[in-house]
Amino acid sequence: MSVKDKQNQAKSHMHYFVIIEMQDGAQYEGIIDEVDKENVYMLVPMGDDEDDESPDERQFGYGGYGGYGGYGGGYGYGYPRRFRRFRRYRFPFFGIGRLFYPFFF
Repeated sequence: MSVKDKQNQAKSHMHYFVIIEMQDGAQYEGIIDEVDKENVYMLVPMGDDEDDESPDERQFGYGGYGGYGGYGGGYGYGYPRRFRRFRRYRFPFFGIGRLFYPFFF
C-alpha cells in the first residue's frame, strides 16, 4: 500500500474510531483528528486502565459495597469515576502498516 493510498484511507476515516497497525506490529486505537502529507494525528484514549482496582489499593480493607464496613451507592457506584481523557499523537505514514475499524456491524 502506497503512502498516497494510506492518506486517502485516513482521510476517508476522519473523525472515526480506528485501529492503526504499525509495520512493527504495534497497534494503536483512537480517533483520527487530522491528516497531512506525511502524518496522521490521532486522539488516543489515556487513563482508562482495567487494573485500577488492584489489591494494592485496597490494602486497608475499604473494599466492598453496602452492608457493614462497605460503602453504599454514592458516587462511583454505577457511575463512571472519571472522564476519559485523550492525548494527541502523530503517526508517520511510512511506519503505518494498515488502518482498520475495531468493530464490525
